[in-house]
Amino acid sequence: VDKDQYHFDAASGQLVVETAVTRVVPVPALFAVHATCSSEQERQALIEAATEAFVCGAADVPGDYGACGQRLLPQLWPMWKIAARQATLPGGIRLPHCGMHGEELIPHQVANNEGTRLLGVVLVCDYVASDKGALMPPLETPVLSCDLARWGVAFEEALLLSLENLRARTRAGPAAAERWEHHPSGCAQSTQRDRFDAARAALLPRLVTMRKSPNELPEPGGHVVAFATPSCVLATTSKNALGLCFMGETLHLRIAAAEGQLLSETAWRLLKMRDGCIDKALAAHPLTQGASEGFVWRWVPYVPGGPPLCSSGEFSLPIDQNEVDAILDSAEAGRTIPVFSHKDDNIKTVLPPCAFARQKEKANEMFKAGDFLQAIMAYDAALRAGPPSDVDAAVVHANAAQALLNLAAGDAPRRDACAAEAFRRAVLAAELDPTNVKAHLRCAAACEILKEDAAAAEAQAKAKACAAMKAAEEAAARAAKTEEADEQRKALAQQRAAFQETLRKKEAREALLERERALDREKFEEQAQKENADVSLRLSAMLGLDASLGVPSRLGSSSTGR
Repeated sequence: VDKDQYHFDAASGQLVVETAVTRVVPVPALFAVHATCSSEQERQALIEAATEAFVCGAADVPGDYGACGQRLLPQLWPMWKIAARQATLPGGIRLPHCGMHGEELIPHQVANNEGTRLLGVVLVCDYVASDKGALMPPLETPVLSCDLARWGVAFEEALLLSLENLRARTRAGPAAAERWEHHPSGCAQSTQRDRFDAARAALLPRLVTMRKSPNELPEPGGHVVAFATPSCVLATTSKNALGLCFMGETLHLRIAAAEGQLLSETAWRLLKMRDGCIDKALAAHPLTQGASEGFVWRWVPYVPGGPPLCSSGEFSLPIDQNEVDAILDSAEAGRTIPVFSHKDDNIKTVLPPCAFARQKEKANEMFKAGDFLQAIMAYDAALRAGPPSDVDAAVVHANAAQALLNLAAGDAPRRDACAAEAFRRAVLAAELDPTNVKAHLRCAAACEILKEDAAAAEAQAKAKACAAMKAAEEAAARAAKTEEADEQRKALAQQRAAFQETLRKKEAREALLERERALDREKFEEQAQKENADVSLRLSAMLGLDASLGVPSRLGSSSTGR
């Protein structure tokens, strides 16, 4: 290779070789392996394997789509890595990628802190060197736009094949019951550790939802996952304080602090979302995984008690030693577990808003600005886009009814017409959601304008009944939360006891091992003393001691001779 055909990117540590095929050599990874070689023979084998991969092209993406076989797999990359790799490519060549749900990742997100948090999906061809290059690390060559053009396939089509390969690779690995290894805290770690654990958990979320605790009891809270490295996934639940504590300590204090392949410091929440809430363009995308009838799986950054669930009783993920110590000290003392807020806790969902949500938000802004006529038109546009549920549709109709009531208040000539339309919209809202208090109140307000006192009184009575029912439901919910908090404290106590028991057993094993080591040392010393005694006897025999004279026989013979 001529010198003008390659250049070294010091920032990424990659050697880019531009010949007939552009190849990227991961110099730091090869150097690290080279430094561990114990002999010249091993170093030579590594160099030969690297030459076969990067010069002869054994690790290249196959020229024919059918030749990819099981090598074509999806992989998770952080956004900054995707941007860095794209920067090394020649003009006109792209690194095809998408978000974890198939969405398009916006380029400007790389420029801010979202580039360190968001994850993208790329296609790679996996390569494992032959036996003679056993020290050669496995290689993942990314599939570029020129590869897809040569194959004559679209990115989504190749992604679909890669997902099937990933499923086959998963089935060939550990059995379902052995895919997670559980810590006493309740946090689990993936066990396949084949560089595709993160992609497997993110793109095949059923593997996360089917995870069971060792006692097979249901765990409180929703699924929280950390894609720590390509080969390490941590999973627990949002209401398991000790599990989240272990996850945070492992992620932020061990993996992030070490020199390694940190994938993401962000913890992710797995949600079951109505398929009507997602962008219609993504409905048939290979990465849209169905959860149940009418629902799909979606990942959002985890914030305790954050949107869209806003669930109470959730705990935070510690990011430093002080937070870890505070959680453990509180759990040990039986105090309330602290919940920490971090600078990224106000992050917005990474899910693209659906058309309904966009139009509704637009209508609400117009309503607040006093432009009630435009707000009504925007509310109607939201309804045409398709509300996710009857409750959502009821909210929009009720809002439109209030906008019409506001118009009636300021337009005397059309007062009755606006009130009649407001009544119609409020009735629709009440029919869609009979528990909507505002819908009944707006029915009553419209009837008052129309001088329908009996109907107004009836609507007021329904509003009061709904308010009372909601108050009872809220009281029941508070009681349930109190009961849940008590159960949570009991669960924490059990986890703490299990954790302490594990530590006790570990200390007992260490003590037993130390006693065995002490016995081994004593036996060694006794054996050494015995061997020393034997050596002394052998030396005495070699010197030839004479028992009758008490002097060495050789010295006695010399005296007699003289």
